[in-house]
Amino acid sequence: MRNYRYNMKLLYKASFLLFWAIGALAAGVFNYLLFNPHIVLFDGLGIHYAHPVFANHSAWTHFFAGHFSDTLWCVALCLVIDFLSVNKYVTATDKFLLLSLPFLAEFGQYAGIVPGTFDWLDIATYLAVILVYNYFSSLNLIPFRMKKLKSHLAAAVAAAAFLFMVFASAPQNRYAYRKPQKMPCVRHDGLNYSPVLVQINIDGSYTMKDLPTAQVSWQSYFMSKLLAANSYKYKLAQGVTPNLTINITINTDGYQHYGATVKFYVFDDNTWFTTQSNYVEPALLFDDIATRMDRYVSNGWTHDCP
Repeated sequence: MRNYRYNMKLLYKASFLLFWAIGALAAGVFNYLLFNPHIVLFDGLGIHYAHPVFANHSAWTHFFAGHFSDTLWCVALCLVIDFLSVNKYVTATDKFLLLSLPFLAEFGQYAGIVPGTFDWLDIATYLAVILVYNYFSSLNLIPFRMKKLKSHLAAAVAAAAFLFMVFASAPQNRYAYRKPQKMPCVRHDGLNYSPVLVQINIDGSYTMKDLPTAQVSWQSYFMSKLLAANSYKYKLAQGVTPNLTINITINTDGYQHYGATVKFYVFDDNTWFTTQSNYVEPALLFDDIATRMDRYVSNGWTHDCP
């Protein structure tokens, strides 16, 4: 009778852990739907969203879009490891290896092996989640010598599942080749807040003379033209996350005529436009790009629309 009660208690605890792990993952997916729907998982399921439900640029929106689902994923990983421990499917070494997955995934992003963006805040968040969970549940992470290879099978399956989630939650690569399909029409509103924190990157499709000096001087010139078009609307993002990133690639036809390809990124969208290579004075080219960018920022833009 005592063994029966003990087994029932373990079964209840294991079911409780698995329930909350699934709940944490489901909450993470729902959070992506609300704040950052442009991930590989939704694209594979045929779910296309032009805009997140919450698309403003406040600090809390950035946290939920960039970090909250990762935090829930780490919590779910801890719960699954606890579930496997209760059922005696993993050794202490397995626990240690499984709990290293968040950090391996993050440094894989840093190395360009795993899709996504490396972030030290994610590293700190993972560490905090694991330490807090370990304190309250006593996961006992100290490894010891493995006995049998088959004893690690369950841990390997769990590791593969959570690594799959890393790739499934990566941002979509809109420019990668896919089977022909109609892209959703995007109508993006203007950025109705001030100041808009701007990052300006200038490069050339050809070998530009004294590129570092040109980048600094033309960045300053371009910023002055943005402010001339709309005073107090813009501010350089120095040491903080930009709201608007503008990448300007200068090109030439070889006869001292200049043009540009301009790609710009905001929190929930990105698009691009080009100018003809018929500018003799680069200053006039930057003037026109600044005017056009201010029009987009003030009034909004569209792309992939008929």
